[in-house]
Amino acid sequence: MRITSLKIAASVLFVAAALAMAPMASANSVTFNLSSNNLGISGSVGTVTITDSGLNQVTVSITMGAGFSVKLNGGDFAFNGPSGLTLAGVSSFTADANSGLNFDHLKTDQNISQFGQLVGKFAFDFTDVKGQPKGVVSADTVTFVLTGSGLSASEFTGVAIHFCTASGSSCSPNTGFATGTPGTSTVPEPGSLGLLGTGLIGLGGLVRRRFLSKTS
Repeated sequence: MRITSLKIAASVLFVAAALAMAPMASANSVTFNLSSNNLGISGSVGTVTITDSGLNQVTVSITMGAGFSVKLNGGDFAFNGPSGLTLAGVSSFTADANSGLNFDHLKTDQNISQFGQLVGKFAFDFTDVKGQPKGVVSADTVTFVLTGSGLSASEFTGVAIHFCTASGSSCSPNTGFATGTPGTSTVPEPGSLGLLGTGLIGLGGLVRRRFLSKTS
């Protein structure tokens, strides 16, 4: 009975170690709930999620709620927190089913007071999306990648977007600006998981040697 218990314990430890050292499926990210706007609309109009997607690289994903869309032509996508963002660092830009898009301009230290009484200046303001088909002036979902030296999702402290009060690609006569506060979701560091896995493997080896000594 004791030998069987040791054998089972060794197997469990090796499985746990393998799971601990397996690559993580997700990455560090921060989500901004767009619950403040200059139109007096209550509740959230959408979310902006920024996720680490590679070395010095993050993916920005904007999902608008029902009845709202992101303004593309003449639109603004503003960020606070990171440094060194550039137009050249934007890639993989999609808006709904349209890909290959980009921004026409990048403003720095943009005074957000023009967007209504929100939160002052934003360090980087990407403006005026180009490359979409004629007649497409807004989108329900927008995704793009930002690349910059040392860039990570944890650096972002604020966002603001220009939005339309209608879903789909045609925008609406009424547009506004929305911002929100971040809530961070963090995954355990790979280094910590590796140490855990190494420790479990070592413990499993000790149990296995005890098992073999009992059977010899």
